[in-house]
Amino acid sequence: MLGLLALGLTLVMIFTLVKNALIGTQLRARDSFNGTVELLIPISTHSEFYLEPWIRNLSQIRSGSGQIRIHILIDGHHPAVNAWEELRQKLPYVEIHTYLTRPLGREGVPWMIEQIAPSVTADVVIIGDAELVPTEDAFTSIGKLVTEKQKAYFVLPQTQKLNVLGEAIASLNPTLALASVFGFRKIRRNVSHPLVSIAQGWMGMPRALFKNFDWSKVNIPSWKEALAKGWDLENKSYILAFGEKHLLRYYPEDVSIHALQIKTNWDEFWKKGDRTGLWLFLVVLFIWSFPVFFFLSHPFWSLASIILLVLYRFFTKIVFQESFSAMLLHPVAVVVWVGTFFWWAFEGLQQKYKQTT
Repeated sequence: MLGLLALGLTLVMIFTLVKNALIGTQLRARDSFNGTVELLIPISTHSEFYLEPWIRNLSQIRSGSGQIRIHILIDGHHPAVNAWEELRQKLPYVEIHTYLTRPLGREGVPWMIEQIAPSVTADVVIIGDAELVPTEDAFTSIGKLVTEKQKAYFVLPQTQKLNVLGEAIASLNPTLALASVFGFRKIRRNVSHPLVSIAQGWMGMPRALFKNFDWSKVNIPSWKEALAKGWDLENKSYILAFGEKHLLRYYPEDVSIHALQIKTNWDEFWKKGDRTGLWLFLVVLFIWSFPVFFFLSHPFWSLASIILLVLYRFFTKIVFQESFSAMLLHPVAVVVWVGTFFWWAFEGLQQKYKQTT
């Protein structure tokens, strides 16, 4: 029964990935755009920042024309504030906005976006996560796409190759495996909203769409989930896109720090009450780990699962440009993901229940 379940879920995962490849739009270097773009990056407690890639990728932007502006929104004090300040000094189109206080009962991220919204004047507005590092082509391409379609685009990043094991762990992010669930409107509220919440990406939209969103009525920690829920109520849709090499998702080079970051993600699910997101992660982990942990007890089903997973990784190689060496470390990456879950479950949850009893 477990083997049949694993095969069925793997087929669903392959289907969603192929659907991604067929309907998703890719950012392209050859796109041209003459309008203006503003990127808003809300910084949360656990946001990571990678200074050198930012400076390397964006130091050549022709900022004199004022085509691109980047706003860093910081809720109170953050460990990376000095690094952001260094970025601002080297890239004049970067602006730092620090909010030391906010109204009681308001979530930091939507409240900060509400404060900056009146000063946003660009043709295309992007809200993005701090862990993502763009190139100039990312701004140009998404600006062109949004302007032509006059719709919002949710852009999934490509994982940067920092070290082999780290890439193997990072590329197993379940949000990538289930990305095209974004497009299933019938199950969007129950599944897609939590999925958007835990995914890292860019949401690019026309200025009018951004201005019409009432952030004062939003009190959800995730700006992505807030937009998804708000637009669903208004029957507005968004298009899935892929960043390719123009929008890269970074992760800690130290694998132990990377594992600790994943453990923190499990904790965030629990704190936010995001049980659907937690179950989505566990389902995908079951798919990946089945042939690793059940090979001796279910050899036939495990071999069949391995064949399907090889097919799945063939498509991820095309869509997300994974390296072959990272793909070969799939079993090790699975052990890290599962290990961090049990690490959190037996330590984090146990401590929380002890505090409440």
